[in-house]
Amino acid sequence: MAVALGRRRPAGQPAGRGWLAVFLSLLRVGSTAFGGGSATILALRQLVLRRGWLTEQEFVDTVVLSRMTPGIAILAQVLLIGKRVCGIRGAIAALVGLMLPAVTITIGLARLYGLVSGSPVAAAPLRGVAGMAAGFAIALVLHLLRDTLARDRRFRGPLTFAVYLGAALLIGNPLVVLLAAIAAGAAVPALFDTRTPDDES
Repeated sequence: MAVALGRRRPAGQPAGRGWLAVFLSLLRVGSTAFGGGSATILALRQLVLRRGWLTEQEFVDTVVLSRMTPGIAILAQVLLIGKRVCGIRGAIAALVGLMLPAVTITIGLARLYGLVSGSPVAAAPLRGVAGMAAGFAIALVLHLLRDTLARDRRFRGPLTFAVYLGAALLIGNPLVVLLAAIAAGAAVPALFDTRTPDDES
């Protein structure tokens, strides 16, 4: 249930799920998640799991769904997370919270880069930032791989990962691979059903 602007949190709604909490949390993510999309996704994963906003499976779903839409995937994912937490207000708060520090810092860094870009002293820090971004990307892949395999360690998780990796290497076009995965999920949904008999009882 969404928190109404200027009203008390309704009874029964967990604390920390209002639009203000979403805004402040995403403001912090936007201020600290350097290194591009991979770093931001990793920070989002840690945030939503720590606060209990989404489960691991729900977070992976937001990653997948955000990449099925045109435009910047990370913004689509933030909108999905915000809406999941507290509706339209949450979506708007999440988007503004994430973008506000990014826009401010980018403008400031652009001015600073224009001043120091010609200096040899600036080359080493820029290489360090590139290395940090690569490290975040590797960490994100390992986290998402662990989450995917954890759904079914015996058969479907590892097999799905192997098939996707093989298709990505053979086809080379991520859009075609994504469309093929969507078609497979629509044609044979039972292959991707991660529920167990205990979940259904």
